[in-house]
Amino acid sequence: MRVYAAWFLVLGIPLLSGSNTSGLKMTVRHSFDGISNDQNLYIEQDRERMEYRNWVGGEKRSGGSAVRYGPRLASITRCDLARTFELNLDTGEYVAGSYPPEPLSKERREALGLTFPQLVASGEPTLRVETTTVDTGQRKDFFGHTARHVITTRKQLPLEGSRSDAQQTVTDGWYIDLDTNVSCDRKIPAGRVHTHGFLSAANTPDEKIQFIDTGEPETGFAIERRTTSLRSITLPNGTKRDDTSVSEMRVTEFVEGPLDPALFVIPTGFRQVEDIERNPSSNFPNQWSIAWNRLRESVARLFE
Repeated sequence: MRVYAAWFLVLGIPLLSGSNTSGLKMTVRHSFDGISNDQNLYIEQDRERMEYRNWVGGEKRSGGSAVRYGPRLASITRCDLARTFELNLDTGEYVAGSYPPEPLSKERREALGLTFPQLVASGEPTLRVETTTVDTGQRKDFFGHTARHVITTRKQLPLEGSRSDAQQTVTDGWYIDLDTNVSCDRKIPAGRVHTHGFLSAANTPDEKIQFIDTGEPETGFAIERRTTSLRSITLPNGTKRDDTSVSEMRVTEFVEGPLDPALFVIPTGFRQVEDIERNPSSNFPNQWSIAWNRLRESVARLFE
């Protein structure tokens, strides 16, 4: 059985701009390899609610991919309480935590098997990341907002001494000026931000990354976006295989105006527990667990 899941290694994080309205409700449809899943978002200045379901895709059938959905979930962020809540709407249970969350301690990172080496700034680069952003000049109306058509191409190019595989990601999207952050979200410094994740292994060299940016980075909110990723994977026998994936997102509902305050409180009768069930009732991990495992496997190849 083949299992499908979307995952992303972010090389540049676009910053949002604009201002919040009194309230915003959105339905966002995410699609990957023929499987679609909707998320409902409710946003006010100091609170947010997201409703979603985790899913697992199995082997393809004549009518499409078999999909297993988990329970209906909701996450609530309350800046006025400095708390976040995650609810299982099917079982009537919830868990609570502080927000913004505390950074992972060294002990917690080690318990999760995560270590992040320092990226070495000196010496010849071993990996080049090129990002090219092009505003096509096209404009379109989405829900009363003018959207701009922007294409962003990111290339990961291994240089001498690199242990990474070549990758290319092309994102074709329409963007509007909209701030979807709540007041207690951590602020990201202005300008382009680069991140690159590694899992380190003992006695192995770190990648020295050179970032090359062309064009003005897109800072808006994607109202519609299609991302095509191409990876050149090195197999255990040393041969290479190209792997292509396509993911899409599209806002299908966008309503600005006052929201029901009940959306941001724990419903009567829900009980607090240590943990809630988030995954489909099967032996398969959810899509994010699969994504994490794929990322670990990809990075592990750096140190083989």
